[in-house]
Amino acid sequence: MSLICKHSRSKHTRQSGVSIVEALVALVVLSVGMLGIASLYLTSVQSNRTAQTRTAAVNLINDMGDRIRSNHMAMPSYASALGAVPPTASNCSTANCQPAQLAAFDLRTLYDNAIGSATHVLPTSPDGSAPQMGVTYTAGAAAADPARLVITLQWKEPGSADWLSTNLEIVQLGVQL
Repeated sequence: MSLICKHSRSKHTRQSGVSIVEALVALVVLSVGMLGIASLYLTSVQSNRTAQTRTAAVNLINDMGDRIRSNHMAMPSYASALGAVPPTASNCSTANCQPAQLAAFDLRTLYDNAIGSATHVLPTSPDGSAPQMGVTYTAGAAAADPARLVITLQWKEPGSADWLSTNLEIVQLGVQL
């Protein structure tokens, strides 16, 4: 008697490779991850632009503060309403000017650098809101009270409805104006 061994094949075969459903699920997971990365990149670019604009505004306002400190006898002449455009002034960088003329020149220089020239630093928002600058002067109430100036720059970043601003307060101690 001979034994015949039959190898039976199973009706169930093992799957080899990837099914279409698994590939689609992997593609969806990968796509969601890529959208997240793109969103982070966009937020990073917007934050970087805001930081650059804010840094430039701080530099401009500090320059204006230095100009006011060097021309402290004309401190009241620096007053300017928020949003007002300073008139064109004499070029005091090439001519001798009186303190009030120098104040007008300094205000116009700040305006041109921040807002008014073709190379201005502060952005104009898509809704048409122009950046604004202003200098608020407050005289001391008594001889012992210091005079104060607050320099303000404000603007709207593209894609934002909120005003961003930076301020610098200058206090004139020990000088009676």
